[in-house]
Order: sequence, then C-alpha cells, then structure tokens
Amino acid sequence: MKKLIIFLFLFTVLFSCRKPQDTPPLESILTHGKWRISLLRDNGNNITYLYAGWQFTFKADKTLEVTDGFTTYSGTWTENTRGDTFTLTISSTELELEYISKLWHNELLNPNGVLFHNDRDNPTQELQFTKL
Repeated sequence: MKKLIIFLFLFTVLFSCRKPQDTPPLESILTHGKWRISLLRDNGNNITYLYAGWQFTFKADKTLEVTDGFTTYSGTWTENTRGDTFTLTISSTELELEYISKLWHNELLNPNGVLFHNDRDNPTQELQFTKL
C-alpha cells in the first residue's frame, strides 16, 4: 500500500509539472488580419453593441485603421512588453473611438483574441478584440 501511495504521488508530481507556454508578443498577434470588438464592459455594463460593424487593422509600423463601414479613421498603438500594457490613440471625434483611446493592461493574449482591462479609470473595464 505504501508503494502505491508513493507511486501515485510521484506520478502526480511528474505529470502535473508542465512548462508554461510562452505567450506570443502582442504585436505578432494583432498585426495579422482584421479585428472586431467582441466585448466592451464598463462597470458590469456590456456596451459592445456600440461597436457593431467596426473593423480594426493593426499594422506592424504601429499605425491603426478603423472603419465603421462608411468612414475610415487612423490612429496609433503601442505596446510596453515590460509593463504588459497596450495603448490605443485614435484620431476621431467619434465617442466610441475616444472611449477606447487609452492605456489598457494585457490580460489574455492568443492568436484569435486579446483581452485587456483598465483599472485606472474603472476597475472593471474590459476590452476584447476577436479576429475576423
């Protein structure tokens, strides 16, 4: 019985210790394809509907194009890998674009979606982009 317990313990330790996957850099994710806002939550209120039909194209030169289907807006984006932050700056008088033009903290990055939060203005503000 003692050998079985030791075996189970060793088995659990050996197979539960996996090397964590390195998260790809934000730039390598965003600069491939077009994106849409799939979630924008502010203080528990889902306001994603304000961005229906908007498309975002992040370019490797740190510029950004945003279209609502009729008008194209330009801007810039930056990434601070040491601070795990992402900043959007979009030149527009559109309230939707002004609202997301700020510093965001990286929360979850994968090739098909990225999730950010902002705890400077509101501790529960979340922004998620999903690849089209």
